[in-house]
Amino acid sequence: MAQVVLKQVCKAFGKVKAVDDFSLTIRDREFMVFVGPSGCGKTTTLRMIAGLEEITSGEIFIGDRPVNRLPPKERNVAMVFQNYALYPHMTVFENMAFGLRLKKMEKEEIQRRVNQTAEILGISEFLKRKPRELSGGQRQRVALGRAIVRTPQVYLFDEPLSNLDAKLRIQMRLELKKLHQNIQTTSIYVTHDQIEAMTMGDRIVVMKDGLIQQVGEPLELYFRPVNRFVASFIGSPTMNFIPARVEGSDQNLTVRAEGVNLPIPLLKIPALTPYRNREVLMGLRPDDLPAGGYQEEKETIKAWVLVVQPVGNQIFLDVKVGSHNVLAAVDAQTEIKPHQEIFLKPNLKNLHFFDPETEQAILG
Repeated sequence: MAQVVLKQVCKAFGKVKAVDDFSLTIRDREFMVFVGPSGCGKTTTLRMIAGLEEITSGEIFIGDRPVNRLPPKERNVAMVFQNYALYPHMTVFENMAFGLRLKKMEKEEIQRRVNQTAEILGISEFLKRKPRELSGGQRQRVALGRAIVRTPQVYLFDEPLSNLDAKLRIQMRLELKKLHQNIQTTSIYVTHDQIEAMTMGDRIVVMKDGLIQQVGEPLELYFRPVNRFVASFIGSPTMNFIPARVEGSDQNLTVRAEGVNLPIPLLKIPALTPYRNREVLMGLRPDDLPAGGYQEEKETIKAWVLVVQPVGNQIFLDVKVGSHNVLAAVDAQTEIKPHQEIFLKPNLKNLHFFDPETEQAILG
């Protein structure tokens, strides 16, 4: 078992910095997820840990060993790729055993490890088949098995589920999480899918333009994002943002915008007091905007319904608040049709506020 430590790691391709000043400690046995949009540097960081990409500057430690100058085979890590990377001419057994044979392991030990791993992954019946005879999900299990049999210090996953259909992807998420709970090995998982990150990670690293934006547990990122980017990237559907103004007295602040006039909760007043009579960016998640009814009440927002989208146990409403398009999520039993006026009743304690210039969260 081992923790992984990155200290001020940078990777430059010419004048372009793909990863910049990346410092992070991944705890022993932790399941850490790197998430962010395409091109944010998450896969490059993973490849630097694996030794497949040379770092420009900084230090990487696996356990107590600095590994900057070690080749991949000496880092004691196992990587699972997006495209499975199986040998097409080998059987499932041979694919899983290949790395062990390179280490000149005893034949009986190879047999034991492969059989044990195949049983854990539910692929024992496929050991004599070639990859072309397997489905996408079965091939991914073989790729996982090939990594698991090596019993490395660290597992590295590079978007391993992105080639699977939606139903199988959800199933494999659960199986990977169970697998980690059983084998208790430090794991680093890269994805662009924030739902995958939220459901799988013990902690999550949100990246943008090669920089770490925030590191935290899933619910911490959801309820206390440190900036607008994290707030918009984490959570589905994404957060609504409305330009607004803070007004009122020290103990009686309100936030005003087109069609909005809401009291600011007491716990948030100290952080927002410096912004009195100034502009802020107000954030509201769709789940925190349930319909209040068809009559204006205290602490409601008047909205005009544009589109109604039933999605099972909820209805997503595209509405107009002043001149701003806003998405609200209401109960599936709510009777709402397009082109009608409604009043949304926001969950005030979950209001978010951001500095309009720096886009940093105003945390209270």
